[in-house]
Amino acid sequence: MGYQFVDNQLKVCGKYLKQQRNRKLFEKARIIILEHILETTENLIKLLEESGAEIFSVIAKPYSIDQSVLKRLLKKKYSIINEDYKILEETDILYKLLKNATKKSETDGKEIIIIDVGGYFLSHLMRLNDECPDLARVIKGVIEDTTFGHNRYLKEIESFQYPIFSVARSPLKEIEARFVGRDIVNATEQILRKSGILMSGRKALVVGYGMIGKNIALNLRRNDMDVYVYDSSDEKNLHAFIDGYKIHKRHALLPKVDIIFFATGNPNGAFTVKDMNICKNGVILVSGGSKNTEFDIDSLIEETVEKPFKINKHMLKYKLDVAKDILVLNNGTAVNFILPTLPTELLDIVFAEIVVCACKLLKHDRDKYPVGVIHSSGKDSRGEIAKDWLSLSNRD
Repeated sequence: MGYQFVDNQLKVCGKYLKQQRNRKLFEKARIIILEHILETTENLIKLLEESGAEIFSVIAKPYSIDQSVLKRLLKKKYSIINEDYKILEETDILYKLLKNATKKSETDGKEIIIIDVGGYFLSHLMRLNDECPDLARVIKGVIEDTTFGHNRYLKEIESFQYPIFSVARSPLKEIEARFVGRDIVNATEQILRKSGILMSGRKALVVGYGMIGKNIALNLRRNDMDVYVYDSSDEKNLHAFIDGYKIHKRHALLPKVDIIFFATGNPNGAFTVKDMNICKNGVILVSGGSKNTEFDIDSLIEETVEKPFKINKHMLKYKLDVAKDILVLNNGTAVNFILPTLPTELLDIVFAEIVVCACKLLKHDRDKYPVGVIHSSGKDSRGEIAKDWLSLSNRD
């Protein structure tokens, strides 16, 4: 049997959100969702609302917005917040959103679920718990989707007073990582090709050998590049060596390579201008992280001795001194964002796991999932998702 086209390719999500036992849970839910504003997210929002959930607000993830989707969501009168990273994290906009949602829930009894993509709510939730602990109790929990956000929550986990689930390190998320790694390399090749630059035969360094990094490295090797790997974890460096990559200390690798790909997911691990000065003249910097902190683009802008030169739409050249050019792709944000979104069928796996985590939070008392630890969906739940996805998508 051939491929079956349906209106919404989030088939597993649709199945779960249509089940009566889950509808009863979501009918009492108030959802705050921070996500990429893409057609896949639009489909998820539609399914959540059809399940009975209230979509209290949608926060657009910066640099990952399909304007046609944004227009449709605005036309449907959703409450949309569309601001840059600085506004989201350094102003009261998300804190006020949380206070308004919790005050409403205190009145009508609905329970709040927050879907986060990058740890943006972390400081605002902690402030809410400090200043308004009674209001904070109506928040059932947070579900984080990215390694960057997972690491941010993990850093503050001992003082974070809300149940939290993460799908960032789920074995199911590794499937998405294969495609993300491929897209990062494909997007880089597209950008460089527009300026006549060949990737093949050149030396590439992948910083960070987690889910995304190892797939970047694999696809670089398939593109006939000489691939080096560095990770702050010796265990991951060992894995990279066994996988056939060249490893060394970071400072020894920087002067050797032509292109550096960053995929650390470390919220405090910005590659500094001092590091850039060690690099080869004309080095190309590529981010695979979910936020523009993989390398210190702000300091680079401050210290450049000339106005940045636009090589093409997605590549700028910065001059640190007379002998040091630094080429940056996509303004230091994730380069794969320039490509179309990942297939909906693929994202169905990740979104289904988010829905499962939400069900767990809504089904049980808040104390079921203690604070001080990041929870996962669980092996049995992941097995069910895999089984359901295969039954709905494998038509052979």
